[in-house]
Amino acid sequence: MPDPAGHSVIGFYADLTTLLDALELAKAQGCREVRTISPVPLPEAEQILGGKPSPVRRFALAGGLTGFLVGWALTIGSVEHYPLIVGGKPLVSLTPFGVVAYICTILFGALFTVVGMLINARLPKIQVGRGYDPRLTGNRFGLQVICGQAEVEKIQEKLLGTGAEEVRYVEV
Repeated sequence: MPDPAGHSVIGFYADLTTLLDALELAKAQGCREVRTISPVPLPEAEQILGGKPSPVRRFALAGGLTGFLVGWALTIGSVEHYPLIVGGKPLVSLTPFGVVAYICTILFGALFTVVGMLINARLPKIQVGRGYDPRLTGNRFGLQVICGQAEVEKIQEKLLGTGAEEVRYVEV
């Protein structure tokens, strides 16, 4: 059985409204995976595609919790290893130790967020992907439909019918 995600078709569009119409049609036809390629951000396309929330927020939460625990462990651990009793005061004091824990929470949360963003964006990207066309970084919009080999011709005809200037087959 052929791999259903091994083939894709890219349609090139000159204007945004034609691209958005084709995107709505592709989603209505039940295409499993549809991507837009654009030289500018397209919030309209994001609304049509209805993407899921970013997993980067989990990295931020994990970083914040790790930083909180590291901050408390650092302060309490250093006091336990090197106790200095001054005037009968307790060794573990919540207020100054809480400040260190708070700072570590922010630091680790920010660092984990950046790492999560890089991982989820698949950066750094050393090679340019298949199907790259310099027109899609200038004045054209692209609609990529990932499909099975049996659906390629049908999707090419549909994209041409929606007003695509050119349709290209690309192996993923």
